[in-house]
Amino acid sequence: MRKVWLALLLTVSVVAGCGVRPSAVIPGAPAPVGPANGAVLYFLFNGQPVRVLRPLAGELAPANPLDLLAAGPDESEREWRYTSEVPSGTAVLDQTPAPNGVAVTLSIAVAGLSARAVDQIVCTVRDSVGGIPRITLRGGGTDRGPLSCPLPG
Repeated sequence: MRKVWLALLLTVSVVAGCGVRPSAVIPGAPAPVGPANGAVLYFLFNGQPVRVLRPLAGELAPANPLDLLAAGPDESEREWRYTSEVPSGTAVLDQTPAPNGVAVTLSIAVAGLSARAVDQIVCTVRDSVGGIPRITLRGGGTDRGPLSCPLPG
């Protein structure tokens, strides 16, 4: 008889639940933006740009995340199959405010960059300068832009 009461009590408690009533979706605050002890870089995964947080060894970020992007994925990022189309050795020569965002002068000709490399650079620059939506790339006597990152930031 005791087992019957125990089974009945267990069934009633499961059916009754914990008293929490269902509700509609409760919206939260937006996700945090920017690095948390790391640099936000955009590498490619299956040919599409993706946001990657690279932890930094020290407390200070490097002068420009594009230096890290140009160096390509590190060992752990390669294990995750991240790739890059940004030419090795790409460096930022100048970064200045522009009427509709920021202009970034690179050490390479921007005309020859693939569309995916442009996306990687534009998204990385956007996140490194506080979310400025329009970026113009300059290099090799050519301008590309103003451009926007195709991913939300």
